[in-house]
Amino acid sequence: MIASTHITFAEFIYLLLLTTTGVVLNATNAIIIAFAAVLPDIDTAASIIGRTFPFISKPLERRFGHRTLTHSMMMIVIIALAGIPIFILKQDIYICSIIGYASHPLLDTATINGVKLFYPFSKVKCVFPMEMNHPHSYRMQTGSKTDLMLSVLFFIGCIPTLFIASQGYERFIRSTQQNIEAAVRDYNEFSKDYLVFADVQAYDMFTKRPLTGTFEIVGALNPQTLIFKGQDTRLHTLGKNFQADYVAEKILCQKGNPAFASIRNIDVSNQILVQMFSTIDTTAENYFFGDLVAADKVAVPENIKLFSPVTGSSNTIKFNYATVEDILTYNLESVFISKGILTIKTIAKRDTVAMESSSIPLYPKMENYVQLSITLDPKETITFLKQKGDTLKEKEIIAQKNSAQFFLDQVNLNDEKILSIQQQTDASINATDQKIANAEESFRIDSMSYRQNSQLSSSGYVSSNNLETAKLKLQKDRLLLSQFVSSRLTEGSKSRLEIHKLRLSNVQLKARAKAAELQSEVRSTTHGVLIDIRQILRNNKTQVTFIIKRLN
Repeated sequence: MIASTHITFAEFIYLLLLTTTGVVLNATNAIIIAFAAVLPDIDTAASIIGRTFPFISKPLERRFGHRTLTHSMMMIVIIALAGIPIFILKQDIYICSIIGYASHPLLDTATINGVKLFYPFSKVKCVFPMEMNHPHSYRMQTGSKTDLMLSVLFFIGCIPTLFIASQGYERFIRSTQQNIEAAVRDYNEFSKDYLVFADVQAYDMFTKRPLTGTFEIVGALNPQTLIFKGQDTRLHTLGKNFQADYVAEKILCQKGNPAFASIRNIDVSNQILVQMFSTIDTTAENYFFGDLVAADKVAVPENIKLFSPVTGSSNTIKFNYATVEDILTYNLESVFISKGILTIKTIAKRDTVAMESSSIPLYPKMENYVQLSITLDPKETITFLKQKGDTLKEKEIIAQKNSAQFFLDQVNLNDEKILSIQQQTDASINATDQKIANAEESFRIDSMSYRQNSQLSSSGYVSSNNLETAKLKLQKDRLLLSQFVSSRLTEGSKSRLEIHKLRLSNVQLKARAKAAELQSEVRSTTHGVLIDIRQILRNNKTQVTFIIKRLN
């Protein structure tokens, strides 16, 4: 075969087969496979590559002859093994080299002389096709008109395969189908790096009015439904009958400007929805997803269409491809969200140039609002000094947490303990004083009795045993009196110590109460209007939030 036939045949294989297996379509791979396709003919000086490298071709031809060593399976295996380092570095170059080289002896089997594929182990010439009765009927002579015609046919075959390979075979099939399933697959592939537009032929599911034109695709609800921006700038669905706003008859997706999409989640619990606006890029397209729980009931109008980016009932709001404009349309920007995670998908052009301030949408900003929050423990209460709708001055007290009350209650309890101790001590001392008085009277009487017995004993009228008994009784009275006096002193000292400790504790508690009172004050940080007060129970604690709208 002539060089052009080998080259066009190898390029045809490259375009038809290799590009479908992941080999990249580019000029480098095309050049490599073309060079590899003519390389086996380096064993003859009559070939183009042989004339280019005569110092290699002439020795090879003299030693081995044409279509032997360089056209053998052994040489293909040697080249494949030697090229393993190339495979590790660049797989495409390796594959193109091996396939291009192997295509040459394969094609040469269709020549009259054939190829010694198993050289040097066998000198049998391999031919294709093999016809025993007429050996040359279906094979061709190198350089013949048939050879040249085959080259032209391969070249012509490369033209449509190049067109198909440049799109990708899957993309070619989808562009041929032009149905909604193919469009969804195209969108999922293109949207990673580009804005996506679609040429659409469809009709309104309800009115049956036709819809034609090119529209931006912003998302896919499912494998059979796309979301697009309509002529009214609102979002609509495009898909199957009875499953979307518009029924697609023909649709083909196209890549737009390079773009990138980012997805992030933000916790919007215990705040007004407008706070989310300050976290988004207004120069890009933003879409919101998530189920949010509002503190109050919200009214979201029913939409008879199959698709609505904002739905809700009672105090639940559901976003599905909702935009800032949707939130403003339904007056949801001031809704207080008690619980919810919002997912934000942002699509921005990669070549976005800084926009003029006049072209940026003027959405409500969080800078217009101030949010103040405090947390109450289960035993704490709060006193509201201002109500919703009241105008506030900067540093004005809005509410005060009754944190000091706990310490003041402890002070009152200690005061009651002090009073109780004093009363108990007085009662005990009074009882002890009565015991002391009785003991003193008994001691006085027994003392007189002892003196009388002593006088009578000296005159011999009282025995010594009686005198000893009176003496013991007097000593017992003296000991008992001493115990009562000591007990009175101990009781007084003990009560004074306990009262002193409680009074010291009260001093500390009052100081802590004063500090807590100062820290528990909620003061406005700006001049504005108190538009809302929210109390939410979380983890057995109450979070109180004040929302103030600034006044310019």
